[in-house]
Amino acid sequence: MPKTVTEPSRELPVIASVDVVVCGGGPSGFIAAIAAARNGAKTLLLEHYGFLGGMATAGMVGPISKFNLNGERIVGGIPAEFIADMHRRGGAIIDLPSGNIPYDPEVYKYAAMRMVSESGVDLLLHSSVCGCLFDEENPRKISHVIVENKSGRQAIETRYVIDCTGTGDVVARTSVPWEMRGRSNGELQPLSLYFRLGGVDTDQLNLLMAHDNTKYSNPELRQLLQAEVEAGRLPNFGGPWALHGSTLRRGEVSVNATRFSGNAVVARELSDAEIQLRTDSMHMVNVFREKAPAFRNSYLIDTATQVGIRETRAIQGLYTLTADDVLTPRHFADTVAMGGHPVDIHRAGSSQQEVRFIQKPYHIPYRCLVPQNADNLLVAGGCLSATREAFASVRVQAQCMALGQAAGTAAALCADQQRAVHELDGSQLRAVLTRQGGIV
Repeated sequence: MPKTVTEPSRELPVIASVDVVVCGGGPSGFIAAIAAARNGAKTLLLEHYGFLGGMATAGMVGPISKFNLNGERIVGGIPAEFIADMHRRGGAIIDLPSGNIPYDPEVYKYAAMRMVSESGVDLLLHSSVCGCLFDEENPRKISHVIVENKSGRQAIETRYVIDCTGTGDVVARTSVPWEMRGRSNGELQPLSLYFRLGGVDTDQLNLLMAHDNTKYSNPELRQLLQAEVEAGRLPNFGGPWALHGSTLRRGEVSVNATRFSGNAVVARELSDAEIQLRTDSMHMVNVFREKAPAFRNSYLIDTATQVGIRETRAIQGLYTLTADDVLTPRHFADTVAMGGHPVDIHRAGSSQQEVRFIQKPYHIPYRCLVPQNADNLLVAGGCLSATREAFASVRVQAQCMALGQAAGTAAALCADQQRAVHELDGSQLRAVLTRQGGIV
């Protein structure tokens, strides 16, 4: 048993009273906050960094996938408005047939914050969720979200909460049922750290963007990294996917190649991942420079602020999306978003990747965002209710954004109608999303 101490109880200042608190300002969170505010809810968005975007900006995970499937647009609404805004600012390419969006993370940060502010959302940065309080008469209902920041420990009174942390940080502090997504086989998808290189002779490279039904990586760089693993100089790698993503400039590439087996909601393992992957990144930079002709004059521009996280906690929702739902699509009366990214599972213990391509857009129901045994809590993004195989498709940014719009709209409707989240009419939600440009 670990040694324990008892923390004395204390009174906390209540710094805000709102209709909706959105926890996490990543792709699902900032879209959810905009949707809630535009639909009339007094909304506060919490984010632990000093900027928005989550894995897109802090993790530099690119490109944004997936707005199209087989040439058909499958995500609209606020997410489409957002990428159009980035494009107008010279920060995104939005007309690739695949519907994958290369982008500039700095433009992403600015465009997201501008849209959030203009929607009337109250934005509280540098603040992390550390607890919840519950209604004295209804333990299924959160009354306050507790945050920790430079001002200390504070409380936010709220009628509805949306967990968009990606790792279920709110969910884990409630009594709603959840599980670790890789528990069935004991392996979570690995953590990775993106880095960007400049001085690359990109004219020598096949600047391949992912196309439908195309499994891609850079074979020359893969061979180099495999040799490093076999020689014992590198523990593991993935891909590498070095020719796409967070950079739009000639001479620059964004590299997704590092790989670490660990659980991102265990602080020690997350710390170990940061240490190991930064070491691996520097080793990869040197290998590319020394042995790949196109990288001979390359240099490291930057590494991501934090490691990229593929999967951790998952709620047990009113409905759990399955592999069959993704691979053989069927309609749901409460469909709130469409998906089309491949079922893409990265192996933690090797450099392998398992890919199954999607042939037709599939439907994601509202019930996947509603935890069991909760009256005023919704989720969007990384901890929605889905099997590991289904989540391996739905986990990408465009789908998280679409689900964020659904969750934010749902919370606003529930606030207006004074009803529990599980009581909301899914067909009514679909109708509102459709009127506001969503594709459902």
